[in-house]
Amino acid sequence: MRADRLLQLVGLLRAHERMSAAELARRLEVSPRTVMRDIEALSAAGVPVYAERGRSGGYALLPGYRPDVEELTPGEARALFVAGGPAVAEALGLSGEHEAGLRKLATGLPSHETGRIGRALDRLVVDPGGWSGVRHQPALLRTLAGAVEADRRVRGSYRAASSRWGGRRTLDPWGLVLAGNSWYLVAAHRGRPHTYRVDRFETLEVLDEPCRRPPSVDLLATWREIRDRWQGRPAVRVVLRVRSDQADLARRQLAMVLRGPVESAPDGPEHQRLTAPVGSLRGLAGVLAGFGSWVEVLEPPVAREMMRRVAQETLAAHAGSESGTDQPDTEQCDTDRHGTDQHDTHEPTSGRASGATTASVESPGT
Repeated sequence: MRADRLLQLVGLLRAHERMSAAELARRLEVSPRTVMRDIEALSAAGVPVYAERGRSGGYALLPGYRPDVEELTPGEARALFVAGGPAVAEALGLSGEHEAGLRKLATGLPSHETGRIGRALDRLVVDPGGWSGVRHQPALLRTLAGAVEADRRVRGSYRAASSRWGGRRTLDPWGLVLAGNSWYLVAAHRGRPHTYRVDRFETLEVLDEPCRRPPSVDLLATWREIRDRWQGRPAVRVVLRVRSDQADLARRQLAMVLRGPVESAPDGPEHQRLTAPVGSLRGLAGVLAGFGSWVEVLEPPVAREMMRRVAQETLAAHAGSESGTDQPDTEQCDTDRHGTDQHDTHEPTSGRASGATTASVESPGT
């Protein structure tokens, strides 16, 4: 709707002070001509928007302009309460402010809408800790968030998993991204944007230097561009034969190395055949090692060879066990065999799945 687009246009100008017609068109997903018509409509409606000519010109609002506050629709209010991100607020140290803001918002809502929101909250729980109950928050996340908010450069020691690179870098933070369960810093090194997984920073120092962040940066677009470039790297198509009751878990574990969608087809009465593009055969072996005989790699031969190599390395690493060590009671540990897994996930027990959770795989963090 055009009204929504006009509000977005005003919001962009308030956030960025000055933007070109081309940049506004890109953000709003319209043509520059449409942007010009929208600017004329805003001006006719009394919004103090004006054009600045020249090489660095564009459209801007008069300093200090604030639009009239628009009332939230019932759906918008429910979305803020239900999906307002308490876990994210806690991770960034903003739990108190988040709760206070929602309380203030609730006081301005009609009583019947407050009741609908309460019913929605009673029926929806978001638990980032999952079955383990443990929520991993990177130790330096709040420090980085402060640097991002203050537009300050940072210098830190970073350990990259994919390239084995480790060392110190001075970075210009552009923003933070929560992707799945992992936090990433989008930052420029020598002018080029990269992603850095926050939990791989070993030390971090916030410098008393302004961050060199281009005013027209679109964090979401930058993140998607880097992510798509990473996902577009060459992939290996693998075919797996998986026990049917473990197929869902296998798909979740494969997500660590996937480069595209997983295709599934029946393979006999008790198995499924999964076909998937993966970016790391070593990572694939690490993910699947904990499944034992529940999963068999069928193709390609190089993937089967990698599975054998990892199995041999695992045997060699554990060959020196003391002869008197107690052997695990597999009948007691294998909850899937007895059907006593109260989570109804049929996941491997810790003895079987340890390889899947500790595998070192490539990730978009540089």
